[in-house]
Amino acid sequence: MTEGDEKGENKNVDTANKSADTKETDGRYDVSKLVGGSEEDGGFNQFDPVLSGTQFLSRRFGIFGGLAIFAALAAVEGREIIKGFSDVTPLQGDGETITTASGLQYRDVLVGKAGSAPLPGYIIGLRAVVKIGDQIIYETAAGEKPVAFKYGQRPFQNVICEGVEEGIKGMKVGGKRVLDVPANLAPPGVELPPGVPITYEIELSEVLSGYF
Repeated sequence: MTEGDEKGENKNVDTANKSADTKETDGRYDVSKLVGGSEEDGGFNQFDPVLSGTQFLSRRFGIFGGLAIFAALAAVEGREIIKGFSDVTPLQGDGETITTASGLQYRDVLVGKAGSAPLPGYIIGLRAVVKIGDQIIYETAAGEKPVAFKYGQRPFQNVICEGVEEGIKGMKVGGKRVLDVPANLAPPGVELPPGVPITYEIELSEVLSGYF
């Protein structure tokens, strides 16, 4: 066999090998760029960025240093999440006046976020300013205990009128709401001028599921 024949035969073998490789990979995705890069860049895994991050930190600071930094970052993120859940600062109300089917009107000054809304049988504590027109007929004084009553059990266990019970539905501790209570929902015996409601400025201070 001549030298030219040997080169031709080798070329045919190379061509056959390339063809075989093409058949083996034909129809499959090249995931090398998705799952891992080069050895130099640490083989970033876009399907598991946490794994890639810890591997990078471990190479840069050692395995214990990397884990410590990663744990610190996770702790900071966790505190932010907990803070979001534990933040009970009341939100500013939109001031929109809502009129119910009974004729009660109310508007939120502050929207509370703490605890539960009133349910039948719960113990409710609130501070109130009660007015007819411009005349104040009752006001919870500074330092005075809130008005307390059992929700949903009028008229025998509290002196709160029907309009107030309806008006505090959905409120939470820290919320402030202004109620315009019409005559049909006002306390019995209260004489109201025609068309003038009795107004309650309510601040909800306690919502308890029972006495403790």
